[in-house]
Amino acid sequence: MASSSFLCNKVDNIMQNLDAPQHGGRLHAAADLFSIPLAQWLDLSTGINPYSWQPPDIPLSVWQRLPDSYAELESAAHHYYGAEVLSIPGSQWAIQTLPTLFPQARTWIPREGYEEHRYWWQKLGHEIRLYDDLPSLPLQKHDVVVVINPNNPTTNRYERDELIALADTLNTLQGTLLVDEAFMDATPEVSVFAGNSTLPANLIVLRSMGKFFGLAGMRLGFIYCNEHLQQTLRSVLGPWAVSHPAAYVASLALQDTHWQQQNRLRLAQSSIKLKAILLEHFDQHSISCDTLFCTLQLESNKAAQLYNHCAQQGVLLRLFEQWGKIRIGLTTKPGLQRLQSALQCWNS
Repeated sequence: MASSSFLCNKVDNIMQNLDAPQHGGRLHAAADLFSIPLAQWLDLSTGINPYSWQPPDIPLSVWQRLPDSYAELESAAHHYYGAEVLSIPGSQWAIQTLPTLFPQARTWIPREGYEEHRYWWQKLGHEIRLYDDLPSLPLQKHDVVVVINPNNPTTNRYERDELIALADTLNTLQGTLLVDEAFMDATPEVSVFAGNSTLPANLIVLRSMGKFFGLAGMRLGFIYCNEHLQQTLRSVLGPWAVSHPAAYVASLALQDTHWQQQNRLRLAQSSIKLKAILLEHFDQHSISCDTLFCTLQLESNKAAQLYNHCAQQGVLLRLFEQWGKIRIGLTTKPGLQRLQSALQCWNS
């Protein structure tokens, strides 16, 4: 692991002109571009649960006081995940920070997937290798493999046993497996946390409160890793990295098992309804769905045309033009009706 003095200057010393990735949810930019008032948009571009967990009123004392301990939050997270995790200000924070903590190495990134992973490992000078499928990887000593499970936006998934076996293989090479499970909460039974066996020491897992709980604005996530890396991350975090209101709300949400069970059922039903609408307008082989979103695989120009058409109707989708993909998040019944109307105009 890199020394602290090395870390301080690492970003400045890497001279790479990389374009920062674009993301969904850019409503203000869309409103300006298409001259449609902000309030008139239907935002399906994020993959965030539209049925958010509803926080209670936050006591004034929580706003007034600094968090003197995250014990209650991390205890709730331990019970929820079944593993000891460290609370962090969003899983994005870990995505940006982890590449600073490893000596430059070959880093395997999904060819298609959440682009912040590739951006930050490359920005910090690591050698990027892209992969389409894990079994084909020719691994070497000190390699880092990043897996997005389930993948955003492709919806591809890997089995827990397959990932644990990969971590074990990397362990023999002094390598690391980083698994981003930001979209895993709807199907916890297939998480790497689901087994009863001890997890490999070279395994890192990222989790998010933003997607399943619908609390993205809270900026809170968790990281599982070995004790040595966890201590390093605590040092980098410093005091009060997670706000007291965020810790308070998350502690309650993580303990609300009734809501979690009901939400999983509702999300599954919503995903089925969204897919049914898409099947009316697109070939079934072009549609892939996970619990929180569906993705269309189209020709690149068709994807851009569909994005622009829906945007002109005030419906914001997520365009991945370089891959010819459109990601569509879940929505309520009125939202589905509005999407259906936009797609009918598209087909006509």
